Parts: sequence; structure tokens; C-alpha cells
Amino acid sequence: MRQIRPAGRARIFLVFLVVILASDGAWACPNCKEAVSLQSGEEASLASGYNWSVLFMLTVPFSMFGTGAFLVHRAVRRGTLPEF
Repeated sequence: MRQIRPAGRARIFLVFLVVILASDGAWACPNCKEAVSLQSGEEASLASGYNWSVLFMLTVPFSMFGTGAFLVHRAVRRGTLPEF
């Protein structure tokens, strides 16, 4: 395994530090910000709905790609993958 030189470690640390310090200025979209700031009955469920929608938008493409990769891998192992 290749070792990182001390100068490289300093750069990585500085980049990490800049990212951490700059993240304070990040703002949420207006709808998410309003949903989180209004914490009564339906507004709280609206924030939960936003959280779940983001979760599904992130997991669906990865699960579809993983399923496709698994099916291709299984077809190659069985020898049933058609050649082009």
C-alpha cells in the first residue's frame, strides 16, 4: 500500500478543514426549511415525507444497478449470457 507523504497529509487535512468550516453556510431548500421550522402535527409529517423521498431517490438507482449486475453475473456463471 502506498504511503502518503507528510505534505500530502497536510493538504488532505486542510481540504477537510475547509469543507467542515464552509458547511456552516449551507442552506436547506425553502420547503425543507419551512417544514422543519414548523413542528406541529402535519408540518412535522411533511418533513418526514421529505426525508423518506430523498432516501428512496438515493436507494432506487443503486438497488436497480445492483440487481442488474447480479443477474448478469449469474448468467455469466451459468453460461447462459448471449454473446454479441
